[in-house]
Amino acid sequence: MTITPRTKFYIGLAVSALFTIGIIGSSALSHSKISALEKAVEAARADAIGKQQRAMHKEIEAAAYKQKIDYLEGKFAEIKTIAREQDEQMQKLNNNSRGARGDVERARRTRAITTTAAELCAKLAEIGHACR
Repeated sequence: MTITPRTKFYIGLAVSALFTIGIIGSSALSHSKISALEKAVEAARADAIGKQQRAMHKEIEAAAYKQKIDYLEGKFAEIKTIAREQDEQMQKLNNNSRGARGDVERARRTRAITTTAAELCAKLAEIGHACR
């Protein structure tokens, strides 16, 4: 069998048609993959923007909480100082009341001595408080 120029032409045409179909098919396939990847990139960008906005919001909230914590720590220190001062005052008052109780007990233990007004005036005069 001899191949005529017309057959060679059809074979060449068929090979070039197959080659063209292959190129067009691979181009369409790569275009489809690129489109899918571009959509994935856009979705990732949108997700990243959303996460960045949420992160900024959380940073603002954290700063507000930090301010609140600083404020409350300052108030706590003030309250602690006031409590310490009140404890010291309570201790002084306890000491004073203990002393007063002791004085009362001593006064109860002393015996009443009957004296006259003249004797009392004389004793007061000795300490610088004369009777009038």
